[in-house]
Amino acid sequence: MSKTKTKATPTAKAPATSTPDRTPGKRPRDPATRYAEGVVAGAIVTGPYVRAACARHLRDLDERPVTGLTWSEKKVARAIGYFRDVLCLSGGQFEGHPFVLEPWECFIVGSLFGWLAPDGYRRFRMAFIETAKGSGKSPIAAGIGLYMQTADQEPRAEIYAAAVKRDQAIVLFRDAVAMVEQSPELSGSLHLSGGVTKHNIAFPRTGSFFRPISSEDRGIGQSGPRPHCALLDEIHEHPTNAMVEFMRAGTKGRRQAIIFMITNSGHDRHSVCWDYHDYGVKVSSGDRRDESFFAYICACDDGEDPINDPWLSDDQPPLSWLKTNPSLGVTFSLKYLREQVHHARGMPSKESLVRRLNFCQWVEAANPWISLDRWKPCLHALDLADYAGRRCVLALDLSGKNDLTAMCAAFDSLDMEGGLDVFVWYWTPDDTLREREDRDRAPYVQWRDAG
Repeated sequence: MSKTKTKATPTAKAPATSTPDRTPGKRPRDPATRYAEGVVAGAIVTGPYVRAACARHLRDLDERPVTGLTWSEKKVARAIGYFRDVLCLSGGQFEGHPFVLEPWECFIVGSLFGWLAPDGYRRFRMAFIETAKGSGKSPIAAGIGLYMQTADQEPRAEIYAAAVKRDQAIVLFRDAVAMVEQSPELSGSLHLSGGVTKHNIAFPRTGSFFRPISSEDRGIGQSGPRPHCALLDEIHEHPTNAMVEFMRAGTKGRRQAIIFMITNSGHDRHSVCWDYHDYGVKVSSGDRRDESFFAYICACDDGEDPINDPWLSDDQPPLSWLKTNPSLGVTFSLKYLREQVHHARGMPSKESLVRRLNFCQWVEAANPWISLDRWKPCLHALDLADYAGRRCVLALDLSGKNDLTAMCAAFDSLDMEGGLDVFVWYWTPDDTLREREDRDRAPYVQWRDAG
């Protein structure tokens, strides 16, 4: 990317939006669109959902005369230029370096700030970003928060770094603090509050603030927020949708508010994170139309196994590694990822963690005793009547207040090959079934009704 300076100060007024070019077949040449074209053409290796998001972007550009959507190259350049010219990275070898966005980051930032709805305000009000660990999600989220605090000219803008635990919210907020401290433009305009651990970034010129918030803070002197920007970290750790809805409820009076969610993949398909993952996949692919929702979801293609797939050459890993780690070779090395895979082989609990955190694979359990690929081939339809008169061992696990009662019946296998055939039953009180269903996010009522 060019290092040519384009002045982008925190107090600069947004440039006037010129009449958009809606000529069919004619596309702009901004970094976000170039990335989308490279992905769709196959020149940039990505997974199925990122390919779908890029195809959606190009399709929306072509359909502007019909939809009334506007793509502003000036706003794209302004937002990307803010990162490069105003912000610096922090930590290790990146300390003090200008925050030059990678192509995939340009696509995210450009999409959020370049697309305008027919009313002239920002099109996207919610964004869901799911990439492998170490891709740089927190710094880009912090940069977006600072941009919306200082460059939007939004009176009394409220910017929140939100998470379930306060310690997690502080991680993202700490990135923002470091960016302010290293930026001549921001350090002269923003005021940091607190001692060693900062807890507020104030922008007196517009009466705006940027601060961390967590589920632990709610109800402790915390009035209802009215966020201009809410940055929600580690969505896979959110037990419910409460924090997301808490923030969304406060955006109703903000014309250009954004809820920006970042996460690794999870292990619970009845979780709020899976709900947004699934929704983002459907919106990106066109199965669900939602003009206000943006998703960038990294994933392997069907049939790929990043743990066991062979390398293409001595220095070229499986393509699945590139599809799920868009910053591979930039924020972390190929050597690190290879070490993670080496440790995961033969260790089911480690394997599950590596698949989830490093390769965006949704696993069935956080720390499984038996890996899923070994468990699935064991699943067969069995008839309990066939085991009449055979030796059986019963194991009963009684429930406490919140878990399920379970009983397992293990028989010598009918195939006489030395294995076990196992039947398992689960129980829970019927009078608390719906309450338990809401808490566990599991369709207990449906399972009961289906027998």
